Amino acid sequence: MESMEGLIKTASQGEAASLVVAGAGGREVLKSVKLAQEKGMIKPLLIGDSQKIRQLARDLALNISPGQIVAAKDDREISEIAVERLLADQDILMKGLVQTASLMKAVLAAKDKLLTRELISHLVLAEVPAVDRLIFISDGGVNISPGTQEKLAIIQNAVDAARQLGWEEPRVALLAAVEKIKKAMPATEEAALLAKMAERGEISGAKVDGPFGLDNALFSEAAAIKGLSGEVAGQADILITPDIESGNLLGKSVVYLAGGRFAAFIGGTTKPVIVTSRADKSDTRLASLAVAAIMAD
Repeated sequence: MESMEGLIKTASQGEAASLVVAGAGGREVLKSVKLAQEKGMIKPLLIGDSQKIRQLARDLALNISPGQIVAAKDDREISEIAVERLLADQDILMKGLVQTASLMKAVLAAKDKLLTRELISHLVLAEVPAVDRLIFISDGGVNISPGTQEKLAIIQNAVDAARQLGWEEPRVALLAAVEKIKKAMPATEEAALLAKMAERGEISGAKVDGPFGLDNALFSEAAAIKGLSGEVAGQADILITPDIESGNLLGKSVVYLAGGRFAAFIGGTTKPVIVTSRADKSDTRLASLAVAAIMAD
């Protein structure tokens, strides 16, 4: 898949997925719901302040029935109801105006039914004008300072999501500040270790290599200048960052510095869980809904 518009078009052609929104009382949240509903992607169930949801729905001319709104008073209750409905009868869960911590607590409480492995991770699927393909970035939103074993799960979560979305054997670049192993830069040593672990079969369904700088992970010319070769160099589909700070900054730079857009969701769940920032606009949420609808199909 080469563009976000292609993903949105694909999602619009499938059967509408049932969507539960945790904290639906936000204008940008409901704008994205309206756009996705008009494109035939989703059938929404809205959890939160029912009075505010009804008022915003009227303002936005969002076509919903009283049965599509469930009243809940605070983040904890909203999150718990949303996860209960996801497990019972919904295909997708989207975070609206609730704290991420509250929603993740409810998700983790249902780990036996909702998680594919012990560790979940944050994934961004980004479209950047300078890059000729969509790229995944992880983890910029859940795991603060993951160790080697946690990184293995983060990588596998990203690979599984990419394969679900149509990448047959995604290429994974393990990022650091430089592409050479340096004792003073632990991220380079860990990247080399993870690449060796992948080579020995501890990650399945992908080509994994590193360490790479951002430039020589994404662009063949940069990789050639640095003398880097292999199936990942300059051709990465998935970028694994050293920690949450670098992942968060890289993900946000897609929009705020590069003029691109992205979808944001959780890896390692049995059903798609969309987790965007409360400040994200409706186009980010629409892209996230498109990704989730394809994964739910």
